[in-house]
Amino acid sequence: MPRPDAASREAEWRLLLDSQKRMISTAQALALGETFDKVRWHVKTGQWQRVHQGVYATFSGELSREARLWAVILRVGDHAVLSHETAAEIHRFADQPSDKIHVTVPLQVTPTRWSQLAGVVVHRTANWRADPQPRWNLPRTPVGETVLDLVTSARTLDDAYAWLSRAITQGRATPAMIADALVARKRKVRRAWLEDALTDIADGIHFPLERRWTRDVERAHGLPKPARQARRADGDGFRYLDNHYEEYNLCAELDGMAFHLPEELARDRYRDNEAKIATSAETFRYGFREVANRPCEQAEQFARALIRRGWPAGTLKACSPRCPVALLVARHQGHESVSAGD
Repeated sequence: MPRPDAASREAEWRLLLDSQKRMISTAQALALGETFDKVRWHVKTGQWQRVHQGVYATFSGELSREARLWAVILRVGDHAVLSHETAAEIHRFADQPSDKIHVTVPLQVTPTRWSQLAGVVVHRTANWRADPQPRWNLPRTPVGETVLDLVTSARTLDDAYAWLSRAITQGRATPAMIADALVARKRKVRRAWLEDALTDIADGIHFPLERRWTRDVERAHGLPKPARQARRADGDGFRYLDNHYEEYNLCAELDGMAFHLPEELARDRYRDNEAKIATSAETFRYGFREVANRPCEQAEQFARALIRRGWPAGTLKACSPRCPVALLVARHQGHESVSAGD
């Protein structure tokens, strides 16, 4: 019959291995009664496999994704938490596992011992936070901190907005949660942009292309505000309209995949929309290429469609002297002056 201390160690051993997907560090093994010689023997006989220096899988064969993440956490050591794209993966608002494993440690922790960790990015920050988790869950940054890390490191504002949108629309975070995390940040990177973006998402603007339409087409040219993601019944049930101008029986549907369309197909779409102005067609379609590269042209076209359907255009404006909307504003104001004179 095992002694009480031996039984206790065995229970702790099993609990540790279960919680860490059967990954273990040398320090943990020694604390539970193993010796260096015993660890080496486990490896030599093939019962264990070395994953990183001082980190072992207590089994043979392929490692699962979660086991690999535990191996990195154990190698980096105390205070290591998964962060950035890898934390988004664990929080379940990333589209797919990240190519590199991202880990964050406090600023005062030295990074020299991780220089040989292939495929791992170690971040050091004064904003270090750990999400409260039971010991059997992978340590990670809180979801609000994760979103801010991704926004800060994003290459473009569209990429940053996409991370915000994914976290919020998939129910992993709220604008208030991210705003609270922002207050605690020592470095306020992209703060003004973040505050505007959070307001837009709260208003139903969910994706980068929708934000470009709202900012560069709609607001910049004084177009009316539509209902976002409007629910509408059709023959097959319900569908959601990106931008529904119900009073004028018009919709602006945005196709993010059009970013990949050749230029000539983007021009074809513009001609198709142009033909719809004189008809009863209610849905105009715009892609990333058109909205990102020529927002003023799309604003002028859609404004003409709105005016034809009864929009008074009192707020219509050009965003610059060379904006094509300027001619439409002058023409519309001139028409109203003649009507007033009559």
